[in-house]
Amino acid sequence: MKLNTLLKYGLVLALPAISLVSCVSSGDNPGIEYAPNMYTSQAYEPFSQEKSFDYNPNGMTMRLPVNGTIARGQGGYIYPHANNGEGYEASASYTPWIAATESNVAEGERLYNIYCWHCHGKKGKNDGPIFKDKKMPGPSWPAYSSDYIKELPNGKIYHTITNGKGLMGSHSFMLNPEERWKVIHYVKSLAFGDDFKYAAEHSSANGDHGDMGSPQTSSANFPGTPEEKARIMTAMSKVDFKGLPNRKEMKSSSHSSLDEVAAYLSDHPDYKTTIVGHIGVTLTEEGAATLGIDRATKVINYLTSKGVKSSNLSARSDASIGREGEITSSEDRKSNRRVEIEIYK
Repeated sequence: MKLNTLLKYGLVLALPAISLVSCVSSGDNPGIEYAPNMYTSQAYEPFSQEKSFDYNPNGMTMRLPVNGTIARGQGGYIYPHANNGEGYEASASYTPWIAATESNVAEGERLYNIYCWHCHGKKGKNDGPIFKDKKMPGPSWPAYSSDYIKELPNGKIYHTITNGKGLMGSHSFMLNPEERWKVIHYVKSLAFGDDFKYAAEHSSANGDHGDMGSPQTSSANFPGTPEEKARIMTAMSKVDFKGLPNRKEMKSSSHSSLDEVAAYLSDHPDYKTTIVGHIGVTLTEEGAATLGIDRATKVINYLTSKGVKSSNLSARSDASIGREGEITSSEDRKSNRRVEIEIYK
């Protein structure tokens, strides 16, 4: 057979063989494929380790956040009270930033019927299948309508949902902070029945604030006159805190302004007040997570020392308040060392 004929047949037979071999993928070699990214994703897997580079020596796909920072809208997840007996008692002063509107209570009922009724029953009579079949012993109180639940502070219920208590485990992985308050309002509606008072739908704490229901930090529903509101807001704007290393300490120049606020609150004993500590820019990790609540607590302690009823005061930390300026300016950092006030009935 002539050489040309052999080459011709050899080429004809070799082409299919080469095609078959080249279409087989193995390892990181996809072979010859049409639009290979349609078959094998080129994206990095979260938390996986990739090759090390000079700017990424640990080979981390997801980078660690800057020390002391909190993701936008996640300030509500900062809960100031420890998961122990002292923290439970202190939680009595922790107040809701989600109002008990009819729509919020209705949403609380929906969530309750997903996560709670199995133990506590549809109407809070502790007759859910878990307790009814004695798979778990029920609580000492017979139903939500008991005086124990009626008199139990909302903050203690929030603490229990967040951390668990007794045989009840934590529900924080099921319910975000806003949803916990809605469930609590529904529980209280079951407790008080027809005597339960709903908040107005336009209330500033009705949860309609966009990102995770972060509470407002200006007294939009200030119960006093516009002149009184302007006076109190001006006084609070003068409350200032020290920088590092004593950034939790209030400057003595703030006392005269807080004296004016204390006098006003003492003259209106039916007003409730929440002091909101602003986290703002933090340059170090130490104490950053509790900085806002620490500052708010300092203000509350001062107001209490001036005769304001402690039962009317509560503290909250909010990382979602708009940060002013840039971290590189000392004046901008100073403007973020502030607390704000909410006054309501």
